Amino acid sequence: GGEDGQIHYFESYDSKLGGLTYNTSTPYVISFFDVSKQPTMITIPTNEVRGAVHNVWQIGLSQMTEPGQYLIIPEGSETPTSLPEGVKVVESNSNYVFFGVRLMAKSAKQRAQDLDDLTITGLDGKPLSDKGINRPELGVDGKQPRGMAFWSILNEAIQSEPVHERDRMMHDMLRPLGIEKDKPFNPSERQKALLEEAIVVGEIMAKNIDFSKTGRLDQSEYGPENNRWEIATASTPDQNRAYGMDLDGRAAWFYEAVTNDIAMHGMANGGWGQVYLDNYRDENGKGLDGGKHYTLTVRGDVNYAETFWTVTVYNIENRAIINNKMKRADVGSNIAGTQKNEDGNYVFHFAPEKPEGVAAANWVQTNLGEGWFVYFRAYSPSKEFVAQTPETILPNFVLVE
Repeated sequence: GGEDGQIHYFESYDSKLGGLTYNTSTPYVISFFDVSKQPTMITIPTNEVRGAVHNVWQIGLSQMTEPGQYLIIPEGSETPTSLPEGVKVVESNSNYVFFGVRLMAKSAKQRAQDLDDLTITGLDGKPLSDKGINRPELGVDGKQPRGMAFWSILNEAIQSEPVHERDRMMHDMLRPLGIEKDKPFNPSERQKALLEEAIVVGEIMAKNIDFSKTGRLDQSEYGPENNRWEIATASTPDQNRAYGMDLDGRAAWFYEAVTNDIAMHGMANGGWGQVYLDNYRDENGKGLDGGKHYTLTVRGDVNYAETFWTVTVYNIENRAIINNKMKRADVGSNIAGTQKNEDGNYVFHFAPEKPEGVAAANWVQTNLGEGWFVYFRAYSPSKEFVAQTPETILPNFVLVE
């Protein structure tokens, strides 16, 4: 929701509920705007932020990690004259653009200043939106809608975007179902029945691909054969393969996440940015059950990340942070009070009730009747972790009987 160019800020646990695999360690600043209406200027503050600006396909157009001004214009349009010195011009091949960054400052005061310094304006310097910063108390539902709502949103996107060469075949496949460029979406009862069935089958297919990437998607392979962890970023940054489109990888990643810029591919880009691993199963290959008790051991003598690393728990149904009573979904190197065992390793517990003798910071409360999965995030991953040296390979979740 919100106007074009309105800034949305998500910092609290409650504000992130519902967002697709949000982390709970860094605040998010996001915005959407239509560059076909006017060129759009983004000003990035001097302190560290991580993120990018993306086209409607969620392909990264430009990193937003360097302070300064970025002008976003439609692909092929003329660059405005008399721009301030140092402005970076970014062309978008879609009308709608998705901007998203994380504020990395540790202090709340500095983050507040960085948020004030981050602006989205027209060339005249006026904010695109006059509504101010949106700070939701409760998160928004970020998962793809089901039923006819999905097709209505898809139709809106098709009507608002130019048709590129790669889109033509898909457009022609949608036409018999009532979705056609420059025509109203008024499906017949027969078309509605087909679309209602298709959304169910399509989601089942996406789940199957997403939750079983190993052996199917080469880019997700991680560790030895019996290891249950996978590289979560299953699609290439440009969503292409050598001789085709990365259809399955794209389905797997975007079913549970948003954006796919190069900085999110630390295992493949030489180790800068972030690494994302996912895990849906215990050591026996069984799905992680919110009513059971599991442990995960992370070595305390291994440098996984130069900035920090976390393990975050998500609800399998909506792919969002778990909504538990303790109001915390993660454990990790940046969590105050995290303790090592006598052997120097971290042992983390995932269970409905805190096990006796376990530090609160080493436990995430899971919910009865809910399946869950995790992301292991490494911010500025170490060279050893990227190289997958034996000592850095994460072990499987262990079910405590």
